[in-house]
Amino acid sequence: MSNVPGRAQDNKAIIEERLAASRSAEGVQETVSIEWRGSSMHLPVISMPVEILYYNPATHRIRAQRSIDSAKDQELDNDPYGDLGQTYLHQLLKGDPTNPESVDPAFEALKEDLKVHGQSDPGIITRSGVLINGNTRRAALSELKQEHIRVGVLPPDASLDDLRSIELALQLRKDHKRDYSFMNFLLAIEERILQGRPTAEITADFRIKAATLERHLWILSLIREAIDRSKITGSDGQQVSLRLVDFEEQQGKLEELYRTYSALKIKAPDEAEALREQRLLAIALNKSKTDLRLIESDFVGKYAKPLMPRETSTQGTTVRIPGTQLSAPGPSAMVEALKASTTAVLQAKAATQAHVDVPSTERAAAQQLLASTHSALDDGLDLAGRQGRVLKRKLAAADRMSDANDALELVLEAVSSAKATGNFSVADLEDEIGAMRENLHKLAQIVSRGLNEPTDGVRWLQAITRLEIGAEK
Repeated sequence: MSNVPGRAQDNKAIIEERLAASRSAEGVQETVSIEWRGSSMHLPVISMPVEILYYNPATHRIRAQRSIDSAKDQELDNDPYGDLGQTYLHQLLKGDPTNPESVDPAFEALKEDLKVHGQSDPGIITRSGVLINGNTRRAALSELKQEHIRVGVLPPDASLDDLRSIELALQLRKDHKRDYSFMNFLLAIEERILQGRPTAEITADFRIKAATLERHLWILSLIREAIDRSKITGSDGQQVSLRLVDFEEQQGKLEELYRTYSALKIKAPDEAEALREQRLLAIALNKSKTDLRLIESDFVGKYAKPLMPRETSTQGTTVRIPGTQLSAPGPSAMVEALKASTTAVLQAKAATQAHVDVPSTERAAAQQLLASTHSALDDGLDLAGRQGRVLKRKLAAADRMSDANDALELVLEAVSSAKATGNFSVADLEDEIGAMRENLHKLAQIVSRGLNEPTDGVRWLQAITRLEIGAEK
């Protein structure tokens, strides 16, 4: 077991030899620019044998995907530059971020581009031959049986922190061809947080706003909580759970949940928690973003009663305020019950994953729970959608009237402004006033039909109608 590449010394010798040859060659030498300790540095570029370079075990590109095989992940931790660990990295680098066991179409496209056009941008390596940038290109070139890869060579004193900063800076360049996946981007941010980096530095490094950073951290926290809640014991006695990669395709849904939850949390904390639990359940069942928008805090009670949890008590919990002897009201009994239901679904999802080994009876029970939850949720979403369309039609008239009043206020301002500047002529409004009069007459007739007890507003409309009719006579 070693954290030092086995060929480190041999690689250093080859690299130094090729750097010396490059320096002594005539003509302009190729360089690649990187951000280096607050300024720009131009690294010399050389050609290196593909197969002697090492994949970077610390690359953020496959951080979330490493967990798909716990045994290989452990081997990678124990011997990152050994054959088994490097083979696993190769597998992950070519894999689809959402399903690492299948090849990513973007990787195939990269292979085809390299095959047809060759390597355009150089990678970046340490003096030991570890790739800091260009890991995926190295994997593609290896599969194409290409012998060499062009790489820029870092200074001998490059530290671990330098390597992390260089990888991140290169990855976030706008012209980079293969972005970090959603989860790996979140993990890269988290790493900076754990290193104690100031918020201003992190937002600058990742080119995001402070509000975006807060949203990313909230989402990652929710995902980690969901994974922890999904834990079950497998047939071998080991704990298994959902994985980070299981949330790769949920970015848009999680971001929308954050916005809705945050707005509701301010005015109705308990309702916000209820909404969070119900939408998390729907996310676990991979419902669409459109479906999630139908789920409000009272969704289960209104539209999906089969999912209504049985409350074990009528009172909510209390929580101790840290550092004091004081207690405060915790989530309501309903929220706790909703949370228990969502946890059960998360555990069922974990139990039914192909890579998880659980007793057949437990898997069957999990499948049954997911099927019944799917059915009840679909029925509830259908009902909520129909009710939403009815409500939209019901409120359409009031919304139109509100728009008309807003427009009338603008007319008042325009008339006042025109009169104040001596530019007003009532003749300019004559045709439009006539059209408005006709429309008000029609509105009075329509809303009065079948109405036994008119409201004040309707009486006013009727009075206008009678007044105008009398005037016409």
